[in-house]
Amino acid sequence: MKRTYSLRSRLITWISLPILIATLLTVLISYIFARHEIEEVYDAQLVHSAKVLLQLTHHEILEDEKFNLGLEDPDLQHRYERKLGFRIWVDNDPISQSTNTADFKDFEAPPGFSNQTIGKHRWRFFVFLDPADGIKIEVSERYDIRYELIIQLMSALILPALFFIPTIVIVVWIGVRKVLHPVVRMSVDVDQRSSDDLSPIAHDRLPQEIAPFVQALNRLFKRLEESFRREREFTDHAAHELRTPLAAMKTQTQVLIKKAGAMEQTGGISECAEGLLNLETSINRATHLVEQLLLLARLQNEDLPKNKMDLSACVLGAIEDIRRRAAHKNIHLKTKIMPGLYIHGHDISVGILLNNLLGNAVKYTPEGGSVDITLEADGTLCIADTGPGLNDQDKVRVFKRFVRADKSGQTGSGLGLSIAQWVAHAHDVQIELSDHAPTGLSVKIKWDILPASNSKAI
Repeated sequence: MKRTYSLRSRLITWISLPILIATLLTVLISYIFARHEIEEVYDAQLVHSAKVLLQLTHHEILEDEKFNLGLEDPDLQHRYERKLGFRIWVDNDPISQSTNTADFKDFEAPPGFSNQTIGKHRWRFFVFLDPADGIKIEVSERYDIRYELIIQLMSALILPALFFIPTIVIVVWIGVRKVLHPVVRMSVDVDQRSSDDLSPIAHDRLPQEIAPFVQALNRLFKRLEESFRREREFTDHAAHELRTPLAAMKTQTQVLIKKAGAMEQTGGISECAEGLLNLETSINRATHLVEQLLLLARLQNEDLPKNKMDLSACVLGAIEDIRRRAAHKNIHLKTKIMPGLYIHGHDISVGILLNNLLGNAVKYTPEGGSVDITLEADGTLCIADTGPGLNDQDKVRVFKRFVRADKSGQTGSGLGLSIAQWVAHAHDVQIELSDHAPTGLSVKIKWDILPASNSKAI
């Protein structure tokens, strides 16, 4: 069996995944550009600081060989200023430096830009040379300042993304669910239909992408309904056409049997009497088959209008219809019927179901046996006989058309249980077959009983 997939999950994935990838790429590209620009800006500031420092001190250095800027006031320092430094040399002799460059000791950075690690920190250096006057200006900056600015900029991008991406995914999920709701509603509608409901699916409020599929389904339903109608008409017409010649054959056979009996009493030839009786039996079986086919065609061709009906009275009526056949085989009918039980159903088809089930029970119960018929207050109908019963495989097969699992030689059309099953499905009930101890078959149906207070027809 091929694995199915969720259209909803695929839509959410195909919509959300590009958004997530685009966001990640945006963050990555932003990081690259932000880092490059920050490097450029801060390097420019280092160059500018070195030139300003040279211009401010150049005249004093040339006039006073012992020039010194003096000590910095720590109380006036900014927290970022502690990560900045400078040193000034004249003829390779240091004449002034900031306090936070004391850890540099004898280290001297090369001219221009360079990255150096001093202690536990990484520094960015810029060294400006004035060869004419022998002055060297060194300005430095810890990379922590640049890292903090990059982190701040990236946080300004990432934090909103962490909030908006889940929000977008949730909005996409809700939107996809709403968009696919017509498909779900249509599948539920089709799934809840009965097997004979081929009415068109309403497509007036469906999306344009689904409407052609629904219209194709409606056309298929129409073709199926037309095919079923022709099949039912054929079965109905065939049954009608077969009944007439069968009735004529039966009448002629009965006349011949009477004549053969009269000839036997007068000493005439009677060898044909047994053959005529066998012919009559075959005709009766064929007639029964045609009657069942006609009955099935009529039931399937009707909508079975359902109303409130007295189930108890229907069961008692079916028992009375079968009582004569049971008495002919000396079968004892044990009945326990709860009166006043009503269901929402079609009385004629329910009567046909009961007649078929009771007829099978009497047919396959041997002479002198018994059939127990009970209808309990909860709507459970049980028909238990003392016949040969059925094995587990036959309990499933017997509901198919023209299937007979009996090996006792009883005649039948193989349609009785198929018709009963069809009526049961039309009333949303199930026929359950089980073994009846010590021998026989038990048939159970659980009907939905209407409340006693509901006295009006439904």
